[in-house]
Order: sequence, then C-alpha cells, then structure tokens
Amino acid sequence: MELLSNCRDHAHKFYGDLLLAAEKTINDVLFEQAERCTNNKEQQRYFEAMQQLKERSGAMHTAFRHELGKSFQAFISGHEEEQTVEEEIDIGKLSLVQRDELEDELAISIIVSKANSRNSETLWKLNKRMAATRGGKSVTDESNPFGPHRICEALQVGVGELLLDNKIRIIFYKQLGKIFVISFAKELDALNGILVEKGILPNLRFSVIKSQQAEPSAPVASAEEGDSEQRPDDTEGLVESQGSITHQQDLYNSIRALQSAVGNRSQTAGGVSFGKVQTNGRDGEDSFSSMDYALALSAIQQSKAFLSAAALNRPLKAEKVEENFIDQLSKQGDKNSRHKMTQGDADTVDLVGMIFRYMLDDTNLHDAVKLMLSHLHTPYLKLALMDKTFLDNYQHSARVLLNTMAEVGGKWVKKDNERNVLPKIKTVVENILTSFVDDPTIFDRLLEDFSRFKENIEKRSRMVEKRNTESQQGLEKLELSRQQAANEIETRLDDDEILEGAVDLLRQPWTDFLAFNLLRHGQDSLTWESALKVVDGVIWSVKPSAVADNKDDFKRHQSDLEVSVTEGLTTIGYDPEASKGLLNSLKEAQELAYHHSVIDAVNKPAPAEAAGATAAPQTPKEKTGKAETKKALKTAPPVLSPEEQTVVEKLKDIAFGTWFEFDREKTSQQLKLAWFSRVSSHYMFVDHSGVKQAVETQYDLAKGMCAGNIRIAEPTKKSFMERALEAVFDKLKLTA
Repeated sequence: MELLSNCRDHAHKFYGDLLLAAEKTINDVLFEQAERCTNNKEQQRYFEAMQQLKERSGAMHTAFRHELGKSFQAFISGHEEEQTVEEEIDIGKLSLVQRDELEDELAISIIVSKANSRNSETLWKLNKRMAATRGGKSVTDESNPFGPHRICEALQVGVGELLLDNKIRIIFYKQLGKIFVISFAKELDALNGILVEKGILPNLRFSVIKSQQAEPSAPVASAEEGDSEQRPDDTEGLVESQGSITHQQDLYNSIRALQSAVGNRSQTAGGVSFGKVQTNGRDGEDSFSSMDYALALSAIQQSKAFLSAAALNRPLKAEKVEENFIDQLSKQGDKNSRHKMTQGDADTVDLVGMIFRYMLDDTNLHDAVKLMLSHLHTPYLKLALMDKTFLDNYQHSARVLLNTMAEVGGKWVKKDNERNVLPKIKTVVENILTSFVDDPTIFDRLLEDFSRFKENIEKRSRMVEKRNTESQQGLEKLELSRQQAANEIETRLDDDEILEGAVDLLRQPWTDFLAFNLLRHGQDSLTWESALKVVDGVIWSVKPSAVADNKDDFKRHQSDLEVSVTEGLTTIGYDPEASKGLLNSLKEAQELAYHHSVIDAVNKPAPAEAAGATAAPQTPKEKTGKAETKKALKTAPPVLSPEEQTVVEKLKDIAFGTWFEFDREKTSQQLKLAWFSRVSSHYMFVDHSGVKQAVETQYDLAKGMCAGNIRIAEPTKKSFMERALEAVFDKLKLTA
C-alpha cells in the first residue's frame, strides 16, 4: 500500500504540474487566435475564454486532482470500472447538450489512443507490475489510475469546470493532447522505475499472450426502437473458430502431401530455376542449414535496393524474391560442404511463394495494401525456413500479425492516399525488414503494438458511429416533433378562416417553437400546454366573433400574446427583424378583427336577414394552402409489388450492424446499418469509420434490393492465411 501511495504522490504531482504548464501554453494560444481574428465579436470570444481560464483555473485544478484521487481510491479498493464507448444509446436520454459531450469524448479518445500507441510496451509493463502489488488482480490500460485513460478522464472533468463553448474546448483538448501525449512516456518510465527499485518484476519481458477466443454469437435485432440492441460486433475483427483452425491444419497437411508427391524439381512453383542449387538434400552435411538460409535472406532483405523499393512503395514480385534467394545461395554454396536444399525446404520455398502470389490476387485487399505486404515475402520465407512450425502454427505471432494487417488493411484502406492505416502498416513492414535477423520475438512486440493500433481505430470508429447515430436519432425526434406541432396547428386552423398575418406566424416560426418545446419538455409538460394556449390565443385574437364577445379583454390579451410570442421566438433564436415583421402583421390582423367586430355590432342584421345570408366562400388560394399542408402531413405510402412487400417485412427485423452493398454510378460501396427508426422507417448507414454515408427509407431500400442495386453483403469470415491456404490447395490439386 505504501509503495502504491508513493507512486500516487509522484504521478499526481507530475500530472498536476503538467496541467499547470499546459494552462500557460493554452493561454498564449488563445491570445494568438484572438490577434488573428478579423472581427471584434470573434476576438471577444477568445478574450472571454482567457478570462474564464484565469477565473476558473483553481476550480479546474481542484476538479482534476479530485478525479485523480477518486480513480486511485477505486483502484485500491478494487472497484474500478472500465467504461467503454460501446454503451448502448438510450434515445429517452437524448438532450441538446449531448453532442458537446460526445465531441469531448471523441477528443479525449484521440489523446488516449495516441498515448497508448506510443507507450504500449511501457504501459504493459506498468500494468503487470501494478497487478503484482495487489495480489495478481489484472490491471488494464483502462483501469490503471496512472495511465492515459484515467488521466484524460480527469482532464475532461477539469476542463468541464471552465464552462467554455465547443470551439474553444476543442482548442483546449488539442493543446492538452500535444503536451500530454509526449509527456506520458517520462512518467510511465518513472513509475516503472519506482516499482523495479522495490523488486517488483525487475526482469519483466514484453510479450504477447495469445488466447483462444470463442465464436461470436448470432446477432438479434431489437424489438422496439430505443431498446438496447444486440449488434454484430464487426469491429472486433475476425475470430478464428476451432472449425476454422482445424480446416487450416487439414489444408496444410494436404498441401504438404501434394508437394511431397512432386518429388525432386528443377524450378520453383513460380517458374524460377533452382540453377546450381540441387533440391535432393537429405539433412546431411551437404545440405544448407537454417543459418545459411538466414544469412542469404538477410543479405537480400537489408540490401540497399531492397529497402529502397520498400520505402518507395514499389511492388515486389514473388519470382524476384525466389530468384535473388537462389542466386545468393549459389554464391554461399560449396561443393565440398553445404550446397543442397532438402525437398522439405524446397516445398517451404514454394508454399511461401504461393501464399504471397495469392496475396497479389486477393480481392479483399486494396492494391496499396498488397504492395506493402508483398515486401514481407523475404523475411517470412526466412522465418519459415528457420522455424519449421511457423506455417502450421495458427498462434504464431508472425502469422497472427500478417492476418491482422491484412484484415485491418482490407477493412479500412479503400484508396491509395489513406492516411492512417497505410502509414502504420508501412512502419511495421519497415521494422521487420530492418530489424528481423534471426530473433522471432520481434513479431511479439510488433503484434502487440499493431493490435493496440487496431483497437484504437476501432474504438474511435465506434465513437464516431455513436455520435452519428445519436445525431440521426435527434433529427428523427425533431422531425416527429415538427409533425406533431404542425398537426396541432392545422387542426385549429381547419375550424375557421384565419387572416394571413396569423397563419404565417403559426405555420412558420411558432411551429418550430412548438417542436422545440415538445422535444425538450414533452407533451405532458406545462410549457407545452402554454405554447398551445398561445396558438389558441392568436386564433382567438383575429376572429371578429370572439373579439366582439370579449371587448374588455381584447387589449390585455393582445399585449400578453405579444410578450409570449416574442419570448418564444427569442428562445429558438429566430431572426429579430423577421420576428418584428410577423408581430406587426399579427397586430394588423388583430386590429382588423377588432374593427370588424365593432362594425358588425353596429350593423347587426335582422334575424331574417341573418338567416338568408351565406358565408363568404373561401378563396381558392386559401383552400389550396390547406390542402397542400394536409397532403404534406399525410403522405400515402408508395405502391409495392408482392416481392418488394416481402423485402419490407424482412427489413423490419434486420439486425443493426448488417452490411449492405450499394451499386451507384459505376461504383460499389459497402455500408453498415447503424440504426433505423420503427416510426419513420428511415435506415441510417455508416462506413467503416463510423461516418454517416446514407439515410434510406424502408421502401427505397426494398425497391433497390429487388432491383439488384442494393444487397446484403457477406463480409469475409476467413483470415488471410485461411484464404491463401485454400487457394494454394486448389492450385496444387489441378496440377497433381
């Protein structure tokens, strides 16, 4: 306990001082932004933020320290909670401030992702050592009270004390990110040092523990909108089931059997001649050893021409690798010692070559990904010749790394200039080319690092998808509120002929105010009832018959209505000049109604005359306006064929997370169903990054599916190695 308290004191002081230093930097940045402003209003915004920072600095630091303390106490007591971005969305809790909160969460998640990626090894070691201090109970990146996740949560709480607008807060987070991301390494190293000094796992070695994962359960669609939905968790990537693993092992054994039947050969499967290198060696003194292969391939791998080709993203054909390898072996060979290759080694050369040839034809991968991964042919051939279990071991780090890079590349890279995944894959490839000589543990480290990278981009994707889903749900609620508001007004307008001045006010801005009111407070609230009473009051105030019966109250009600309408329009931010114009039109309509009521009272006709009188006919313009409004509010559903109606019924139970393929203008795009409304039958689709790409109606979706332009996609369930082994087996069977 004392040891962890020492770590706490060290970390909290470091991060507190860092926030203080960051505060000064942020103040300077705000001042620079203010100087660049082209108008006084924008400049004042930055000056107010600087003032807020000065006045609320103490509250920010107090909240930050308090959150750090809470996190540490929860860790000590063993009650820490690991919150994830996958929390289900409750539309009932949707508020107008959620978007700002979501922007904060996204900004924080980016800082955490970058920090975790930069410090993967250091953070892993700190997690292990801290777990040892509390009896071995697991410590993760999310539960570590000194790691980026918890520190950034505390930062979010602290910044929340400043009461800044969204734009200024994003500037804050951007500057905090720059400072904290590069500073985490120093503190994580220091904390590891404190624990090592006390003898806590001093010889800890960074490694990856691979565990067999269970098959994912089948997705189930939600029964009601707003309920918690089970979604296909496609962001977790491919999970190799026991059936898949057994299938790959059977494929490997069958491939080896087919290769053995070929016997001695003079050229590789790719048509490259073995030249002076014989392939009838029998593991004797005349056969090359694994070290000979390693030396030959390392010479190729680290040659200037090879590295420059990788750096410049030039493609590397399998035949060229085999040609260079055999040529290098010929130079190293000696008739008086080792100069032959065993048949098993020749089979390995062929198998690795066929795997990488398949890679260049794999339709699941973008050309840019194929190009980069093709440079791994040489080091992976070296590994296969050095470690005979590599090609048959589905848990081997190098194999898992290749599968993971192919999976991530296939999923995220859709164009040559992709700026996130491609640079990461290139970095991993270059690390292997420059650092892998004969120690395969490098693949453990690179796999751990790339797995963290994959996890981070998927977390960010889920966050973006969550933000877009909540935004779409908010738009949906707003539209439904507008429809209900319009119905309330049209129902009242249907009863009487209302003067145009009042109609313009009610159908335009007051409909928006009613929708806002309904969305914020609900239809059982007093504010909603009050807003409807204003509608009734406006209609009453422009009806001569009503005014005539209440002449004494007319002036008082007129004044009260003006106040209520003005306040309502101000609430929704309606243009002041436009509001003034509408209020003037309403006053004219009210005065005209009052004037007519007075005239009607003086010139009241005799009963017989009144009985023979007829109401003035409604003008065509007024009739048309009401008819169009009703038509807009009640649109008849389109006529569907029996086939389309069957598809509609299926779409009602489709699972969130289902992938669709859209063919549009000679391009094909795969999009995921992120959400749909059972009220409006709108379906929202996002791409792999979680960004909204389309909103389709249920009917348009059904028509497109029946026409063949839209279809449910079947994402590949097989890893790259499984696909490659299947392709190799099929090819060998044809030539057997």
